[in-house]
Amino acid sequence: MSTTDPAEELRRLYPPILTTAHVADMMHCTIGDVRDKVHRKELPAMRWGQQFRFFRDEVIATMTPVTDDNLEEPSDETGGEEGS
Repeated sequence: MSTTDPAEELRRLYPPILTTAHVADMMHCTIGDVRDKVHRKELPAMRWGQQFRFFRDEVIATMTPVTDDNLEEPSDETGGEEGS
């Protein structure tokens, strides 16, 4: 039984240059979430007129798989104190 590399599967499914909608689909989030990530500089993008375009391989590179080495609790994005 062969295991497919998730990055290779994404390369097979998506074109080399992506729209915001492609990235949202790829990352299972909303278009607004993608735009927010661009504005926070968490996701590299290029301007194409008034739209964004993305290089597929750069988007894939930002999607780090969770492993025992990098597993930690997600930060509290609400600004509240932990354990409250």
